[in-house]
Amino acid sequence: MLINIFNVILIILITFVTYKYFALREKSAPSLDRTMNYINGFGAIADRVEGYDSPHAMIMADMAEKIAREKGMSEDEIISLRYAAILHDIGEILLPRNLLKTSEKLDEENLFLLRTHPLLGELQLRNKDFPYDEVPTLVRWHHERFDGTGYPDSLKGEEIPLSCRILALVDAVSAMKEERPYRKKAMKMNEIVKELDLKSGIQFDPELVEIWKMLFLKAQTGGEN
Repeated sequence: MLINIFNVILIILITFVTYKYFALREKSAPSLDRTMNYINGFGAIADRVEGYDSPHAMIMADMAEKIAREKGMSEDEIISLRYAAILHDIGEILLPRNLLKTSEKLDEENLFLLRTHPLLGELQLRNKDFPYDEVPTLVRWHHERFDGTGYPDSLKGEEIPLSCRILALVDAVSAMKEERPYRKKAMKMNEIVKELDLKSGIQFDPELVEIWKMLFLKAQTGGEN
């Protein structure tokens, strides 16, 4: 499927509006604020393009940070992880919208096109001289699977950086909590736990699954997050 004229016009319009917004903000905002505005703005656009009504990327970032702190990751690693979570699907901005909205099973050609979005996201961030060098790589590998059947590089187990394994988990959990084109009803928490247990060691890092469950149960019983 080729990008049609409507999608090209939409991409140009989004890019122009976003550029004008950040150009105006840059005149008054400090450098760190400009970086965060850039990241949050593009993350929100990607959420909308993908069809999320809630702030999917920000929910992912918060969840990822909790797991990362439980794992004892450094502050710099956590910052990069949060940025990657917010921008993980930025490559989907360049894909046809009907590809992301369809409830039908994708054929081989469209599935291949959809699976280019981590690479497109990585290229976009590298072309913009993103200030955190590791973030484009984290975006590239957020769909790798623990058993090696993910994409784009079929990394396996601990070949996948810890941050990417966290992203894969929280991306899936956040999506399960939402209505999606391929699933009209959000999953309940007990269903999510069951799905994570089923795919532990296959799609997800088993240790991270247990950490997520521990944090979830702590939250459910009123403990500190």
